[in-house]
Amino acid sequence: MYGRESWVWQKKNERKINAVEIRSLRSVYRESGKGRYRNSHVRERCRLKEDVVTRVEGGVLRLFGYLERMNESGVTKQIYRANMCDGKIGEGCPRKSYADHIGDILKKRAKF
Repeated sequence: MYGRESWVWQKKNERKINAVEIRSLRSVYRESGKGRYRNSHVRERCRLKEDVVTRVEGGVLRLFGYLERMNESGVTKQIYRANMCDGKIGEGCPRKSYADHIGDILKKRAKF
C-alpha cells in the first residue's frame, strides 16, 4: 500500500479507534446514543481535550524525543538505531520503519 491507499487505510483505522473511544465514554457516563450528543460534547463532559489517536501520537513523539536525546553508547539507543530488515522479506507491502511512522506523525501535525 503506497500513497493514497495507505492514507485511506490509516484514516479508516483512526475513525474506528475514535468511535470505540466515544462509545466507551458514553457508557461510562451512561449516555445512550439516542441522546444525540455530539462527540465534542461527550469529550468535554469527560474533560478530554483531544481524541485518543492524538494522545497516542503525542506519546510516540515524546518517546522519540527521549530516544534522540539518549547517550549513543547505550543499549536502548543501539537497538533503536538497528535496522532489523536485513533478513528475508515477505511478500506484499513492505512494513514501515519506526522513522517512517514518526515522519508521518510529524507531517500530520505540521498541517495544523
